[in-house]
Amino acid sequence: MMRLRIALLMNLAPRKRGSLEDWILAFCREAARRGHQADVWLRQPMLESFAVELKASGARVDDLEDFERSGLWAMTRRLAGYDVIHLNFIWPRGRSALAAYAAWPAQVLFTAHSDFVEEEEGLLQRGFHWAINHALMLRVNSLAGVSEHVRVKEGRRLGLPPHRSRTIFNGVDTRRFLPRTRAGGRVELITIANLVKSKGVHHLLRALGRLRSPRVRLRVVGDGPELQSLRELSVELGIQHQTEFLGLRNDVHDLLGASDICIQPTLLEAFGLTIAEAMACGCAVVASRAGGIPEVIQHGSTGLLVEPGDEAGLAAAIDRLVREPELRRRLGESARRRAREHYRLSRTVRQHVDWCEDAAGLVLHPPGHLTAVPELPVAAPEPAATPRTGPLAP
Repeated sequence: MMRLRIALLMNLAPRKRGSLEDWILAFCREAARRGHQADVWLRQPMLESFAVELKASGARVDDLEDFERSGLWAMTRRLAGYDVIHLNFIWPRGRSALAAYAAWPAQVLFTAHSDFVEEEEGLLQRGFHWAINHALMLRVNSLAGVSEHVRVKEGRRLGLPPHRSRTIFNGVDTRRFLPRTRAGGRVELITIANLVKSKGVHHLLRALGRLRSPRVRLRVVGDGPELQSLRELSVELGIQHQTEFLGLRNDVHDLLGASDICIQPTLLEAFGLTIAEAMACGCAVVASRAGGIPEVIQHGSTGLLVEPGDEAGLAAAIDRLVREPELRRRLGESARRRAREHYRLSRTVRQHVDWCEDAAGLVLHPPGHLTAVPELPVAAPEPAATPRTGPLAP
């Protein structure tokens, strides 16, 4: 088989060791196992131990920000030496993407990780962006969405026909994320999120304020611009004594494994990677019925779903699981089985490397999940987009 050179560009700073970092490392190892060379561009700061492991896999590791500062011409020349350019968390009209499109004849793959919400635009501006997106996508071999919801939505936004898109779910290392002994006594709640408004952690705190249960403790894992306001809200609600803000952690797998209920109150979500991690740990899940989450959680079977922003519904779902330990156990066991069957990291990584080989014309693998674009259900208007600093910021 021909040896491929694969450029993996990811607008991510791996400051911790989580499932996205696991995926990057496993991708490079799987590519090397098949005889390919995968090189990685990431943002700083980077966890040193993770960078060491990446380099040990045979990958070259570069700073994406330095790469973008080198200029479009230098970037294009560098990327033109690769057979496949695999873009992740990269804005489709951003500098890295433009360099990838110009790096002929490399095949460009675009992975949609975000439940992107368009800013309000005038008719002229919307038409201009539509035309630009469609023109640029002529250089994209195909798109993968991390959920069917995202695949359909991004395929339509970017103008890719169904036969040039597929769904490849996010993956979790089910050998690392697994159930652990739970202490008993208080019911341990956990939420893991980038602390921005769209993650809805303020709704969770208000739901706990409604619940007023001394039987629960909430641990909030993550950091972000809303951290201080969330701390202040917990004091205002009188629940600061049962709420811990743990910041960014490398031991999320241990925290989830020892938790009873994982809560994901997000308003927008492409897939819900922390939900899949919680499922792998046999943790009962309460999550918003938003974005791709209903593809991951089967209501009443592998978790409970509530409407986004419904604080009363969130409080009721948590209260039910606090009062019914047998239901928690049953949901957790079902969730663990589903995670092992559908969201194994090894399966996801194989599908991504298969995709690279397909794009290069080496082997035609069955796509991860290839379907015609269904009609999107009529839903309530999406919440207004919040200012973004990530790869899809306008």
